[in-house]
Amino acid sequence: MRRLRSSFLVLLFSSCLISQLLFSQASSLRGIDLSDLDRKAEPCSDFFQFANGTWRSNNPIPASMTRWSKRWQAGESSKDKLKEILEVAALEKAAKGSTEQIIGDYYGACMDEARVNARGMDPIKPWFARIDAAHDITSLQQVMAEMHEILVQVPFGFGGQQDPHKPSWVLADLGASGLGLPDRDYYLKPEARFKEAREKYVEHVTAMFKLAGWDQKSAAAASQTIMAMETKLAEASLDNVALRDPAATDHNTTFAQLQAMAPHVDWASYFKHKQIPTGIDMNVDQPKFMQEVDRQMQQTPLPDWKVYLKWQLLDSVANSLSAPFVEENFAFNGKYLAGTTEMKPRWKRCVESTDQYLGEGLGQKYVEKYFPPEAKARMQEMVRNLLAAMRDDILSRPWMSDDTKEKAMAKIATFNPKIGYPDKWKDYSHVAVRRDAFFEDMIAGRKFVEEDDRTTIGKTVDRSRWGMTPPTSDAYYNPLLNEIVFPAGILQPPAFDMKAVDAVNYGAIGVVIGHEISHGFDDEGAQYDYLGRLRNWWTESDLKDFQGRAACVADQFDHYYIEKDIHHNGKLVLGESIGDLGGAKIAYLAYQKSLEGKPRPADLDGFTPEQQFFIAWGQFRGDEIRPEAQRLMVQSDPHPIAKYRVIGPLSNLPEFQKAWSCKADAPMVRPEGKRCDVW
Repeated sequence: MRRLRSSFLVLLFSSCLISQLLFSQASSLRGIDLSDLDRKAEPCSDFFQFANGTWRSNNPIPASMTRWSKRWQAGESSKDKLKEILEVAALEKAAKGSTEQIIGDYYGACMDEARVNARGMDPIKPWFARIDAAHDITSLQQVMAEMHEILVQVPFGFGGQQDPHKPSWVLADLGASGLGLPDRDYYLKPEARFKEAREKYVEHVTAMFKLAGWDQKSAAAASQTIMAMETKLAEASLDNVALRDPAATDHNTTFAQLQAMAPHVDWASYFKHKQIPTGIDMNVDQPKFMQEVDRQMQQTPLPDWKVYLKWQLLDSVANSLSAPFVEENFAFNGKYLAGTTEMKPRWKRCVESTDQYLGEGLGQKYVEKYFPPEAKARMQEMVRNLLAAMRDDILSRPWMSDDTKEKAMAKIATFNPKIGYPDKWKDYSHVAVRRDAFFEDMIAGRKFVEEDDRTTIGKTVDRSRWGMTPPTSDAYYNPLLNEIVFPAGILQPPAFDMKAVDAVNYGAIGVVIGHEISHGFDDEGAQYDYLGRLRNWWTESDLKDFQGRAACVADQFDHYYIEKDIHHNGKLVLGESIGDLGGAKIAYLAYQKSLEGKPRPADLDGFTPEQQFFIAWGQFRGDEIRPEAQRLMVQSDPHPIAKYRVIGPLSNLPEFQKAWSCKADAPMVRPEGKRCDVW
């Protein structure tokens, strides 16, 4: 009896120690950043201002950035880490063809600004000579094919895409391209801001040609030619809302049909140049656009086509030329369109260029140093919890039939999460990179990217491929693969913090995870089934109900203004807004589910766990955005501005209202009749 009592006391003492240790670990984890809060703002009136107003006030947008928040700050800070990696690689005498040699010499050549400036526009003179040498439209099309190899894909684009009806297979895809302004509406809409943009664009094209050695009269005439050709292409292009509908760009086409669609393009020579058989499965995104390309091939004079191709080339590679080209390019695209007042430092632009063309080589070094296995393990656990919460949420939808729910469960079951970095890295060993030839290095990088994509055509899909590089501070959902992808670059504070309490991580990266999962069931993703096929898997009544719920979200965002006469297009931002609404809801449910069987976490810094959750989302999305950048976003970006990504979804959630004890008529509480509920 005494022995048993002694053992019991030892066990009790050990349990107390373990409990104290766990409590100590939990109490050492941080909550939300109190210094970011604007205590003068009421959470039930303007939660965006309350969550991050003080941070934005104390941290103005840097001159080289279009928007700024802790998230953007973290993304820029990652480039400091990449810079260290690249500087070390640039100093090493690594073996030719090794990752270290390729990324190190690429970065080193980019940083040799004196050599780049001394070359002026010499690097593109051979390309201009090729264009000039074309003696007819057929030989000019050969030059276009060569330009496609270096990612100057004009006037149409060509690449690999999964077949939406047989998603295990990659087909050839031809899409609209060849515009210099942000989108078609900049050419066509009569509002003053678009008219001004057209005038500024003409001035910019003229200035660039003058830098290339043309006189004022020739440069001005060229800019008018380009504007006329691009305007006709814009008129034949789908707008951004139409492009969000997969059915609008789904046109399976045979080679014979392509020839009939655009008979003045030498398609046989083009496909031969691409080393693609003419019998390949293909899709033409916008047949009307291809017909306009064909019309211009027939009717536009050869000299005008040469001017157009020279401009598209110059516009595409301007940032890899000498300083005058870089500065003029920035003056229009950076200053005028986006509102930034100065360029990023050269080292940062060189880091970004290396990541753009050699991203998995650089990314491999990044994750070795900055992405520990325990971070991946914790993310995997959160993803599992979020998928389970989405499963429970769908099963609880009273408006969905059992038949549709069953198919939705099949889709949930086949979700493929990718976290951190690829299991198989791309091989850059054959990319020829030299320390003394940055422009040629950039071209070599572009050729690698083009070849890496083109060689997938006509083959089974490689599911191990990634659409983002590991250092990227972002995430995505691919409906054709039914995969959610979270690069290592986003898995850092404020999105994800190993030293933060669960409420904060579920409120930040958890909502991002939920957002990407919800994309599988937004107005676009819901058109793809569990195998990634573009086909309807809904009952007629369920689909009608879903579309009505989606229309509620579109209407909500139609009423969010950035200026007096400029508001969001609810249909353009519908997918992202459904993603945010669903993401916030299921992340909250997943967090609550993670607490089952555990003691309730204590309040922290005066806030309940539920309040911490919502503040974390408000702080992660705490962007201050330049007015010019907001206008660009409203016109062409499927994402709403940050303020409405916080206010919009949270004002629909009863859980938010309860967490903050908001009254029914509070600005952050949408009335019952207008409350949107999709997932």
